[in-house]
Amino acid sequence: MSKGNKIKHSHHNIKYMFGYQIQRDYEEVMELDRTNGNTKWKEAIDLELKQINDYQKFKDLGKAEINTKGQVVNAPEGYKKIRVHLVFAVKHDGRHKARLVADGHLTRNTTEGAYSGVVSLRNLRIVMFLSELNAVKLWGADIGNAYLEAFTEEKIFIVAGPEFGDRKGHILIINKALYGLRTSGARWHDRLFDVMRDMGFSSSKNDPDIWMRPSRDGEVYEYIAVYVDDLAIVAKDPAEICQILRDKFKFKLKGDGPLEYHLGCGYWRDPDGTLVADPKKYIEKMMEWYEKKFGKSLGK
Repeated sequence: MSKGNKIKHSHHNIKYMFGYQIQRDYEEVMELDRTNGNTKWKEAIDLELKQINDYQKFKDLGKAEINTKGQVVNAPEGYKKIRVHLVFAVKHDGRHKARLVADGHLTRNTTEGAYSGVVSLRNLRIVMFLSELNAVKLWGADIGNAYLEAFTEEKIFIVAGPEFGDRKGHILIINKALYGLRTSGARWHDRLFDVMRDMGFSSSKNDPDIWMRPSRDGEVYEYIAVYVDDLAIVAKDPAEICQILRDKFKFKLKGDGPLEYHLGCGYWRDPDGTLVADPKKYIEKMMEWYEKKFGKSLGK
């Protein structure tokens, strides 16, 4: 099979996530909503665009004037036109998610670090072990729309598509570090660095994505392990840390509380209180998908 045919074949393959069918573009998910008789994908798209508006992601310059060659004749001077697209996913609990992503390959290359922080799984396990060893609480939290917390330094704009509703065809200058841009990861990393330092945390010399500080009483160290926008918090009062992130830094946290699901793995305690990590939720969702696709096993 030629490379072109492989790409075409891959594009038309039906994909599933946690038992739900996943489409690749706006028109396809709208058709999937009509087929399923619900509005789950439309609601996910509307929520994503509302959050982007809340963060003042774009500066609207009004209707684009496009000539016969497809060029934007009233494009802002010094700015490069790129494209954006929606990426769709389903979370482990069945929530439908839409994410607006920039086609960052259309922007200039950069020599600076372009990635946000990712703690190693080995060091994440060590942090969890320290929570057990020191009898300190272990919480998880997800920073919603993390990249939109930081501004971009790139001078770029888009012409809005149909998913933008009334702003379809408008010139939108990108102000914030949209997912997909080459430098968005670095800008979010810079933003989180400033927040952690302000809260008294220092980056571990062994892993820069583990932040640590002495507890208020000086008895133990507290830790925050960062995987892009997923936090594993080991602290005497993790609720206070989450409240500061919300109130002082205006982060929109989701799922904050005792760690139950993190980076694809479930967490729970057995009868004697021992912390257990297992992929039970992931396996259950995969079994649901197989049963939908192939039917239930004969043993049931």
